Amino acid sequence: MFHHSGGPLSDAVALAARTLVQERVRALRQRVDRELDPGDVVLRPTAPDSRKHLFEEACELYWNEMNWEQITDEELTDGGELTEMVFPGLLTLVDALLPRAANGEPDRGREHRDVAHDFLLWLAARLVELRSRREEDDEERAQTRREAQVTDELVDLVTYRLYLITDEEIARLKK
Repeated sequence: MFHHSGGPLSDAVALAARTLVQERVRALRQRVDRELDPGDVVLRPTAPDSRKHLFEEACELYWNEMNWEQITDEELTDGGELTEMVFPGLLTLVDALLPRAANGEPDRGREHRDVAHDFLLWLAARLVELRSRREEDDEERAQTRREAQVTDELVDLVTYRLYLITDEEIARLKK
């Protein structure tokens, strides 16, 4: 797993990211009250060059869409950011990595589940880093808090896609 600068994550951050994702999935399983398909079962691994490229594209979209939101505040509401609106391109890419067949089931022959899983772990590591920051300046602290909030919600949105959480289940989770 790589840091946003392209270098490897520290072992502590990588472990914290894996633990965060495992805990989210465990809680999700309890809240939807059903077994979840294993989210990291990969029937056809993505070729290493393609996997690296797609992962880097997802990271780049995260940074571009996050930076745009920080510049424009387009999706800022009284209740916080509208995460789905902050990351439209990124969520479209995640959906493309996890295509569905005509019957609604995962299209295991065309998906890049391994890339989506890599990206989820990267997002979780980003969240761990944001939560561990201790900003001195009030403005930087507020910006870090906003980024942590939308990144936290983005972790949920990617997890829902990886684990095939239905719209009805998502609606119940948000109540």
